[in-house]
Amino acid sequence: MIDRLSPTTRNVLLAVLGALALWGAWQVRTVLNPLIAAYFAAYVVHPFVLRLERRGWARRKAVNAIFLGAGIGLTLLVAGSVVQGAELARDFRQERILERVEYELDEFLQEHRDAVEWLQGLAAPGADEEAPGAAREGGEGAGDAGAQEQSEVALTVRGLAGWMGAELFSDERAERTAQAVGTSGVAFLRRIFGSALAFGTFVLLLPIYTYFLLFELGRIHAFVRKYLPRRERERISRVGLQIGEVLSSFFRGRLTVCLLKGLAIAVGLALLGVDYALLLGLCGGFLALVPFVGPLLAVAFGFVLALLDHDLVSALWRVALVFGLAEVLEGYVLVPRVLGDSLGLHPVVVLAAVFVGGAALGMLGFLLALPLAATLVILAREFVLPALADMADG
Repeated sequence: MIDRLSPTTRNVLLAVLGALALWGAWQVRTVLNPLIAAYFAAYVVHPFVLRLERRGWARRKAVNAIFLGAGIGLTLLVAGSVVQGAELARDFRQERILERVEYELDEFLQEHRDAVEWLQGLAAPGADEEAPGAAREGGEGAGDAGAQEQSEVALTVRGLAGWMGAELFSDERAERTAQAVGTSGVAFLRRIFGSALAFGTFVLLLPIYTYFLLFELGRIHAFVRKYLPRRERERISRVGLQIGEVLSSFFRGRLTVCLLKGLAIAVGLALLGVDYALLLGLCGGFLALVPFVGPLLAVAFGFVLALLDHDLVSALWRVALVFGLAEVLEGYVLVPRVLGDSLGLHPVVVLAAVFVGGAALGMLGFLLALPLAATLVILAREFVLPALADMADG
């Protein structure tokens, strides 16, 4: 029926239907999030499936082999992380970590008291000389005035405390307070339960959607390409293919680099006798997805846990050595070999994109800054710059 309308009416109606579809998708975005994430996951994994198919494997056999290998590896990593995470939580509950950190800091300050006092003298020069003089000038009169002032302050505080207690613990106020606390508690529990349910659903549906999309990805792309404008079909397909290749190679390479870096950190910390080496390795590897901020957080976390079995200096050099070698390994071996120049961005553009993404979207902006910048560069090169060149020539 729509195809029988005039072109103008048809286009307006299709635009309205598209807007309604987008509005409906936004309303049910929590349901669509696993499907969208699964599409990107399938797009990243799809080249491995094609590589196995070129070697004579059937599509189902290739997909099953990839899922089986990924499942075994992920199960081992998650199991080890859960075991060490439970031990770490027990140490936190027993306050073992906090007591150890406090003890080591006290020992360090005692051993370097002269240096600390010298730094305090630099920070507040003349403070030590002024204090005795002021004390001598004040004498006993100042002490009596201070005692009187202290008693007046104490009486004022007691009066305020009594008034606040009578006000807060009156029957009417107590009832309102109980109602407010109960309402807030119910809302908080509802949010926690909703978030946990949404996350569990996401984790459950993501591999299922990814598995089936690996069989339908080619047909989906052919369907979308069929309904692109005929005159721009080849151009749009070429641009989409470029963006897809850049994004898939970037995410695939980054995940590989993070995994190898995390394993290197875990092995190094284990050899140097640092507890929770696997957990620290995975944290250090995957926090590398967040440029600049992630490695600093990983080093700080590793240093705190290294204090459990080593003194301050020993923990510091162990963590600094392992994480420093891991950064060198990532920058000079893993990134050039595994990732390469997949984005094709200048280092200045990379730095600017990271800070702009962090300022605009926070932690999510740090993660998505580089692929979004690469996408914008491709779109500008294919659509904006040719239009500017035509306008300049005209």
